[in-house]
Amino acid sequence: MMGRVLPILLIVGAISCTWESGEGRWIARVDDSRIPFAELQRLIDARLEANPQLRREDVLAEELQRLISEQLMLNRATELGVKIHDGEVERRLRAIHGEDFSVANPAYLEEVRRQMTLERTALLDLGDRLGLPESTLMLYFEEHRDSYGRPAQVQIRQIVVEDEATAQQLRTALADGADFPTLAAEHSLAPEAGEGGLLPPFAKGELPEVFDRTFRLRPEEVSEVIESPYGFHIFRLESRIPHREPEFGEVREEIALELQQRRLEDLRRDWLRQLRRRATIEVNERLLEELR
Repeated sequence: MMGRVLPILLIVGAISCTWESGEGRWIARVDDSRIPFAELQRLIDARLEANPQLRREDVLAEELQRLISEQLMLNRATELGVKIHDGEVERRLRAIHGEDFSVANPAYLEEVRRQMTLERTALLDLGDRLGLPESTLMLYFEEHRDSYGRPAQVQIRQIVVEDEATAQQLRTALADGADFPTLAAEHSLAPEAGEGGLLPPFAKGELPEVFDRTFRLRPEEVSEVIESPYGFHIFRLESRIPHREPEFGEVREEIALELQQRRLEDLRRDWLRQLRRRATIEVNERLLEELR
């Protein structure tokens, strides 16, 4: 059909010379917004440096499409009037890094602002479709109940030393009635020595394999000296914490957030396809050859 306008235009042939002049080189254009050649080059180099086994062609395609998708969303953010103010960026940074965090890198601040803009834009367009009926949350809870329960745990004290002879001497002292927390504070190399060797409660498999042996002990029983890659250990079982079945009310918000995130990802894919259909996207194939 003559006169038909394609929503997405891929430029394969010659591109205007204004795309390829020095610092103003653009690898792609999404409507009136340009994606710098240098940005795509930076992302490709960073990924290949971190994972040299990746195929350059694959990384190039993935990063180009990601930049185009993000630009589509940023253009939509402009349509919606989305603005992320400095105070919001600061609150996000404190939530991530702690209240005392400060950063002097403007590029990092702008990247956080960019990600927050993408998040808010998606929620503005899709938020009213994220609601989940209570029956869906309940059904998911019943089907995944074991995932939300608390497994059986133990709480222990430990002493860790470098050599077996020292460990055996301490084990003998404990058998003769020495105070475990005191010996841990005086001799243990482990970080929790200042707390008398007391570790937070843990379940099987959460710590290195040597700690799983403590599940065989009786409360207040002291283990024999046990060697591991970290040194020579002496354990004392402080208490057992039995498996606890979850209650729906305790995990409802967690389940809702998890399912909403999944639904948002599904909706986001369809949303991006719609944004692409409405946009004019031009890619400079000649510059792409420099990156292959």
